[in-house]
Amino acid sequence: MNVKNMTTDIKNNTICILPFNSLSIGATGNQRLCCNSNNGLNGLDRPLPVTERTDIDWLDGIALNRIRKSLLNNERIKECDRCWELEDIGQESYRQMSANPYTEYAPKRYESIVNGDHSTVLEKLEIDLGNKCNLACRMCGPHSSSLFAEEYNKVNNIRITPTSDSWLGNSKFFDLVRANASTLKHIYILGGEPLIIPEQAELLDLLIELDVAKNIKLQYNSNITTIGNRWYETWDKFKFVEISASIDGTGGFYEYVRWPAKWDKIYNNLKELKLWASENPQKRQMAVHQTLSNLTMPNVEHSVELICRDLGIFIMYINVNYPESMSPWVLPASVRQTFAKNAMNIYNDPINSKLVHSTTLHTFDKIYNSEDPSVELQQEFIKRMKYMDENRNQCLLDLHPWFEEWYNAY
Repeated sequence: MNVKNMTTDIKNNTICILPFNSLSIGATGNQRLCCNSNNGLNGLDRPLPVTERTDIDWLDGIALNRIRKSLLNNERIKECDRCWELEDIGQESYRQMSANPYTEYAPKRYESIVNGDHSTVLEKLEIDLGNKCNLACRMCGPHSSSLFAEEYNKVNNIRITPTSDSWLGNSKFFDLVRANASTLKHIYILGGEPLIIPEQAELLDLLIELDVAKNIKLQYNSNITTIGNRWYETWDKFKFVEISASIDGTGGFYEYVRWPAKWDKIYNNLKELKLWASENPQKRQMAVHQTLSNLTMPNVEHSVELICRDLGIFIMYINVNYPESMSPWVLPASVRQTFAKNAMNIYNDPINSKLVHSTTLHTFDKIYNSEDPSVELQQEFIKRMKYMDENRNQCLLDLHPWFEEWYNAY
């Protein structure tokens, strides 16, 4: 199947290669359908957490068998709503990206599924290593950030989510890797912050010891606060390494969202990573993943100017869907359309065309045409910002004065 035919074909069906070749594990050891699925594997037929399993046949099970059958029957299952919503507005979904015809293994796997081979072969791992993190981003939560959990517990005088040990060491994960090392081609590593979680280094050492690192692409989502030569030297033993730097805005906008990180240090680390990637582009790649929220919408223009134009780094925007009160359209009517129109103008500029994701325009159009957020969302947003502001010695209105009416009302 050629690239053109495959791209057209996948738009006309619901087939996804991920349930057939990928294993996705969340920060607490719960198995997911993929890292993009909101509903995950939460039904009555869900598998046990991997920390409670004595086997390593983690691609088997009632839920995954049901999902694979439904997708082959062209059914839009609820577990994949996030992809269907993106596809319905013309955006490329994670399902479509996962079958990227320009990767080495995805086209072969997709074509084999279309031709009737529905066997499972573990080629990709998506793993949230745990919640250990040195930042407490405003759209995050205690299950993904230990620092967020500490703050939440302090403010609310409760103890709900302690820093969790990584599930990797409390499960048969490393046995699973050994058993499937020969077929592994892609490992997507998330946190918490993966570069400060010890089991991340243990996994890389195991893959090097098994002599399969040379076959594997590593992909990271990292806040890039702790990059350096230690990682560069290890990463060069792998086939390819892609770093997606989580950067939400620039300057004060960044520091307000990704507390307590400092923009000057992150900007220097971005330049260092850009240089590292440019020295060997056949084996290294870096980009910026930036959440699109009501806190970053006003900063789109400066982000594009500084990160795209000045540094030449690609930005991939990811909508904040949870908490809903931080979605990019939860803005006062007085500024919502202005921010959206400015962002559309920036992304329509030919100078930026190769450094931004074109489907982001659909999101800006949705923001422009969205209705006013409910009172409940306004209240939830202001309450969330106020309790963080008090603990962090920050103030929403210093950077976002357009929220003043909401701020005073709630």
